[in-house]
This record gives sequence, C-alpha cells and structure tokens, in this order.
Amino acid sequence: MEKTEFKTREEVDELVPHTGKMLLLDRINRFDLDEITIESQVDISENCMFYNEDVQGVPSYVAFEYMAQTISALSGIYGRSRGQTPREGFIMSVSNCKAEVPVFKSGDVVTIRVKQTMRVDMAVTFDGKAFVGDTLAVSATLSTVEVDDPTSILKM
Repeated sequence: MEKTEFKTREEVDELVPHTGKMLLLDRINRFDLDEITIESQVDISENCMFYNEDVQGVPSYVAFEYMAQTISALSGIYGRSRGQTPREGFIMSVSNCKAEVPVFKSGDVVTIRVKQTMRVDMAVTFDGKAFVGDTLAVSATLSTVEVDDPTSILKM
C-alpha cells in the first residue's frame, strides 16, 4: 500500500533535498496526486531555524520557504509514485503575496496548503496558503521551474 502521510521530520526528510536545520517542515498530513494538492505543517518553537527572539516567533515571510518545501515534498511524493527520482526545482518568482500576520508565535502550528494551478512544460505555478488554526496568515503564488540537471542552470 502506498504511503499517504509522513508524520515525522525523518519521513519528510526522505522527500525533500533539505536536511538538518534547513528542513523546515515537521509533517505532511495529506496529499492528492489527482488534484495536485498537499498539506504540511510546521510547529513553531524556539528551535526553529528562523526563530527570532526579538519578536518571540518566526517572521511570517518565512511561510514562502514553507510553501517551497511543501512543493518539493509534493514533487518527491509524485516521483515515488512513478518509481522516479524527483526533479530538481527552483522558485522563479513569488507574487500576489499577502501576509495577514507579521509573526508566527511560539506554540503556533502553521498549516501550509499548496495547489498546482498551471503547468507548461517545465514551468509550474502553485497557489500557496499558510494558516494558523482556521485563520489565513499568508498567501502567495509561486512560479517554479523543474529541471533534470540543476547544474545546467548554472552554465547558462
């Protein structure tokens, strides 16, 4: 039976290229490869990489990296479902950004929901939303590009 959730950081680590402190996601709650959607969560604490003592939390703009890593996890899940290695991806732009809160406070659980809205060859666009409880905290559109060989980008 195919795995449908990834409840620990160690399991999430299997899906994304980020490791150690750069792995920001705590778990994947659900995904749908037909709808091309995914939901992840981050537990905000003083141990978070971007925790800022001055504001007693994580600045909400970090949600864009949460969204990017959630997209990466979706790619990892998709690749696994096809018996393939996930393709490398890069964020080309973040637009339609709106932050409703300035900081995710210690103790908050941030839920990230991402949905693919468009794909043209290697260019893929996603709508991302970050929630604290039922409250929308941050929303954005992320435009990405997938490549087979990430070093080819550096040679351009």
